[in-house]
Amino acid sequence: MSAAKNMVQEKMRNHIKQMVSTNPMIGQLNEQFTSWLLGSGLTGAEIANTIDSNNDAVIQPHELSAALEKTTGTSPPAWVINGLLTLLDSDNDKTVTVGDLFTYFEQIGLPLGIPDPAETARIAEEEAARIAAEQEATRLAAEQEATRLAAEQEAARIIAEQELEKSMQEIDIELEEVPEVVVNEVMEEIVEVKNSIPSTTPQNNPMELIEALNSMKLSSERRDTVEKTTNNHHFSVKIEKIESTIIAPQSFKNGKTIIGKLADDNSVEIELLFQPEANDSVSSFQMNHIVEIDAHIANWNIGRKRAIFSVHSYEYK
Repeated sequence: MSAAKNMVQEKMRNHIKQMVSTNPMIGQLNEQFTSWLLGSGLTGAEIANTIDSNNDAVIQPHELSAALEKTTGTSPPAWVINGLLTLLDSDNDKTVTVGDLFTYFEQIGLPLGIPDPAETARIAEEEAARIAAEQEATRLAAEQEATRLAAEQEAARIIAEQELEKSMQEIDIELEEVPEVVVNEVMEEIVEVKNSIPSTTPQNNPMELIEALNSMKLSSERRDTVEKTTNNHHFSVKIEKIESTIIAPQSFKNGKTIIGKLADDNSVEIELLFQPEANDSVSSFQMNHIVEIDAHIANWNIGRKRAIFSVHSYEYK
């Protein structure tokens, strides 16, 4: 409670004490008025609104009289109204305000029914904190669900590619059992394809290698070509997606994979494997930006029909 409010209440206490000690009739009015107020079942704010009928914050004799008559059923005499107003006028300025009423109410222990600003602020802060906590929990749950779904989709994609690879290997085995004439015909086609691959793939253009791998019918052919290709390639890729690497050579496991398209040919989609040491840098890359890389052919994604390159150096633009 503020010092100013303490002073006002102390002034009211002294005023009532003096009035009661000098005028027994005022003492009886004080007791009856207190009894009526406490027994009304109303808060101080409700009583003040009833008495101050014109809402000008000043209590007029006719307003107090009308309020008492409305609640008690009888019209009090003028001397009762004047006595009560004198009792409430603690500063003797001949004006009783709603503030005087509230000070009197506090003296007799009548609940004012006015929210404490500090308590209201505390409740508002607690409610804001509760809402913020619920929103944060919802956000985290959504992120966790999105992560879970992404992991499930990635696992399903990997399983599908493994199944396709297994099927292609089974086809290779079945082809080994076909008649020699058919084998010879297939081998002639393989030779033609291999002859179409230049002995030295252009340093700045991986397209010939990608087209050759895409045209091969057997996965064993592709594995053999990948293993025998030793030169690096220098080219640029437009970034479309960044994923975590799950299946890759040991030095690239737990790294990042960029899926994008050749900057020189938007129809060719490839995968780029980055070592774990580059995770922070790669994670900061933006979609549709260009990364210039030096890379070596690492594998062929059968399901997506795209080449997989292991990156040895890069420049992000």
